[in-house]
Amino acid sequence: MRILHTSDWHFGMPRGTDTYEADQRFFLGELYRIIEQEKADAVLVAGDVYDSSVSNADAIRLYNDAVTHICAGMGVPMVVIAGNHDSGARLAACRELLKGAGLYVTGRLTRPVEPVLLDGGRTAVYPVPFFGREEVAALYPEKRQEITSYEAAFCTVCDGIRETTDSGRCNILLAHAMVVRAELSESDRAARIGQALAVSRDVFAGFDYVALGHIHKPQAVGDTVRYSGSPVQYAFGAEERQEKSVVLFDTETREQKTVPLRQLHVHRTLTGTLEEVLAAPDADDAYVRVCLTDRFAGPETLGLLRERFPLLTELIGKPTEETGEVSALTLEELHSMDETDVLRQFFRELYDDAPNARQTALFTAALELTEKEADVG
Repeated sequence: MRILHTSDWHFGMPRGTDTYEADQRFFLGELYRIIEQEKADAVLVAGDVYDSSVSNADAIRLYNDAVTHICAGMGVPMVVIAGNHDSGARLAACRELLKGAGLYVTGRLTRPVEPVLLDGGRTAVYPVPFFGREEVAALYPEKRQEITSYEAAFCTVCDGIRETTDSGRCNILLAHAMVVRAELSESDRAARIGQALAVSRDVFAGFDYVALGHIHKPQAVGDTVRYSGSPVQYAFGAEERQEKSVVLFDTETREQKTVPLRQLHVHRTLTGTLEEVLAAPDADDAYVRVCLTDRFAGPETLGLLRERFPLLTELIGKPTEETGEVSALTLEELHSMDETDVLRQFFRELYDDAPNARQTALFTAALELTEKEADVG
């Protein structure tokens, strides 16, 4: 049996004043293609289907389209768990009814962890959604005194599973967790502040394959323990150089195969003078962050760069001489600026200074006059 492992879809994730919906729909097309070409028999989604526990209508529609196409349209079963970004209760609504359609969703940790049996019972997938230490203490009151850390809580859960596994089956753990020393990406927001919830890979001993979610960089953290990573590039920096992928696991041979995912848009950082950046090739269809070395960030420069790079996301200017601080301006900030904010940015960009009281008063008077003329017209 060939099982496809993916995670961290983050449907609904904002991108400035827009979203990543187009990129995520492109990923789903890639996912359907890979399922068909690689003849995948099941799909595992290791958490963070959504970017927020209160998902918007577009994100819910995207998830609904995906599971309907895979389970009903392609006849491929899916096992899905909730991640730390998901609302477990919302994600697992109607879970008993959905099992009949081949969609197995687990939103909250249970005792015992009931496996999803695939391939006529020859493969057992144990779904372990994101959980808190107190949840484990409540489910295992006899071990409450021993559950003094998150790792101890995870060991308790996995020990409970290992006691019930059948060695004649291929036993797979599906979980959403942070493993010590796993490499993070810039878009791993929660993981960066959640180091206290990190566990060692030894927690997962004894399973034939451990399909993890939570970290966005695809990587193996042990012979049988792997992160599939996020399917879409969600940040600048190191994530620009990552090849996004899904993992195919063969339950007969135990072979792990990574299958690359093409991207609708990549992230690209351009650094240099304004002239050098404007001449940069191969960036027309990328999400662009510009780091200028010869001028400050301001609305005028931002507007010029947007004409060259339609998907410009952020502009970082040279540091000021007085403080050494770097000036930065995103499209989201630009849309929230009022006229006086634009004036201040204009002066900073051209003169590295703020407008004085007389200049501000003249600007305000001219603005009021313009608004009156517009009302009359």
